[in-house]
Amino acid sequence: MHRTTGSAVLAALAVGLTLAGCTQGDTTGPDRSPTAGTTTPSAGATRSGSTSSPTSAPSTPSPSTATPTAGAAGTIPATCPDLITAGKWDRAFASSPLNDPAVVGDPMTPTASRYGEAVRADGKRLECVWRDPRADITNMVIRVDTVDPATATDVLRKLSGYDCADTDGGYRCQKTSQNAQYPVIDGDTFFTRGDIGIEIQQSNIPTEGLLDDVIAHVF
Repeated sequence: MHRTTGSAVLAALAVGLTLAGCTQGDTTGPDRSPTAGTTTPSAGATRSGSTSSPTSAPSTPSPSTATPTAGAAGTIPATCPDLITAGKWDRAFASSPLNDPAVVGDPMTPTASRYGEAVRADGKRLECVWRDPRADITNMVIRVDTVDPATATDVLRKLSGYDCADTDGGYRCQKTSQNAQYPVIDGDTFFTRGDIGIEIQQSNIPTEGLLDDVIAHVF
């Protein structure tokens, strides 16, 4: 099986992976400006031995939908494409299959929010998974939940090993780490504002300003 390996690749990703971090409007924390955000990321190893293409297969299913819900400071979009600027992230991940049944199940099986007890049981949710089912690791996941504001912030403040800060009218936490199985970089980003909680998980996909873009489409 061919994989994107090698110390050179890992070193480049470790420097270039900006995750979903804000690049504007953060005056409370250290500079989190990206060092590289225009490089097209590897699509990851495939079981067939070839590198998976970032182009969606013709049978790519329609994204999951959630009825928009007005929050104290935002609205959960109706569909996954509504979370991001059209075309802006195609080279990074948005041309990969979205919520492919081979990845998320049919019907889609929602995953548990890491906001835990902060998630409102009666609230709306949108979960979006960009991943080629042939890829061993490369993927992007964005979840948006309706949360209890105070509890959601408290959950984030208890996180260990994250870089957290008050920013953009809310509270954000981020961290990067080496994947336990593959020589690639994983990233986790959380942002909560009002009764909206955003989670972004990514592996082997460098991004620059993704959280900024998501925030702009939610708030």
